[in-house]
Amino acid sequence: MDNPVPPHQQSAGTPEQRLDAASEDYREAVLRQVRALTEDNQRLFQAALRSEKRFRMLAKAVWKIQEDERRRLARELHDGIGQTLTALANHLQRIADDAHAHENVGLASRLGDALDITRSALHDTRELSRLLRPTLLDDLGLEVALQWLTRTLAERCAIAIECSSTVGEQRLTPDLETLVFRITQEALTNVIRHSGASEAQVRLTRIGNLLRLQVSDDGRGFDPGELNNPDKLGDSVGVRGMRDRAELFGGRLELKSAPGEGTRVTLVVPVEAGDDISAAPGAATKPGGL
Repeated sequence: MDNPVPPHQQSAGTPEQRLDAASEDYREAVLRQVRALTEDNQRLFQAALRSEKRFRMLAKAVWKIQEDERRRLARELHDGIGQTLTALANHLQRIADDAHAHENVGLASRLGDALDITRSALHDTRELSRLLRPTLLDDLGLEVALQWLTRTLAERCAIAIECSSTVGEQRLTPDLETLVFRITQEALTNVIRHSGASEAQVRLTRIGNLLRLQVSDDGRGFDPGELNNPDKLGDSVGVRGMRDRAELFGGRLELKSAPGEGTRVTLVVPVEAGDDISAAPGAATKPGGL
C-alpha cells in the first residue's frame, strides 16, 4: 500500500484558490501596464505642452521681428524717401516760381505737372509708411490709431466705416495693441476687397480682463465653409492668420457670415496683469481727433 503524500508536498490550495491566485497575478500585471502607459502618456503630454510653449514663443518672436521690420521700413519711407520727395517738391516749386516770374508759361506748366506728380508720390509714401507701422499706435495708443485707420480706409473706398471704443486713454502693452490693430486692418481689408458692403463698423470694448473687438459689415456675406475651397485659398489663409495671431495671446477669433447677411469678425483676448500700462500723458483719444 502506497504511503500518502504529505500535505506540505501537495499543490497548495484547491483548484478554485489556484485560479483566484492566477487571476490576481493577471490583474496586477495589467495594473502595472496601465500605470506604465499612464506615466508614458503623462510624459508625452508634458513634452507636448513644452513643445507648444516653445512654438508659441518662437511664433511670437517671429511676429515681433516682422513688426520691428515694418517699423524700420516705415521710418525709412518717412525719413528717407519722404524727406527726399519733400525736398524735390520744394525745389520744383522754386523753379516754377522763377518760370512764372520770367513769364515762361510753357516751362511753368510742365513744372506744375511735375510738382503735382511729386506731391502725389509724397502723399502715397507717407500713407504707405503709416500703414506699415503708424506712429500714432506707438505715440497715442490703440483708440487713436483705429480712428485714423478707419477714416483713412473710408476715404479710399465707397464704404462708410464707423469706429467706436470704450478704451479711451487706457494703454495696453505694445504687443497687444499691435495685435488688435493688425486684426482690425486685415478684417477691414477683407471688407473692402470682398464684401460689396456700403457700411462697416468697428467696436472695441473692454469688460473686466477681456478685450473685445468686433468688425462687421452689411455686405453680401458668404458661406464660411467656402474657406475650405481651394479656389478660396487666399481668403482662408487670411482668416487662419488672424486666428493664429489671436491664439498666440490666448485669445480666440470667431467669424460669422451667411449669404446676404453680411460678415462679423469677433476677437476676444485676455488682458493679463502685465498687459496694462499707464495711460499715455496727453493722448488725444477723442473720436475723429488728429
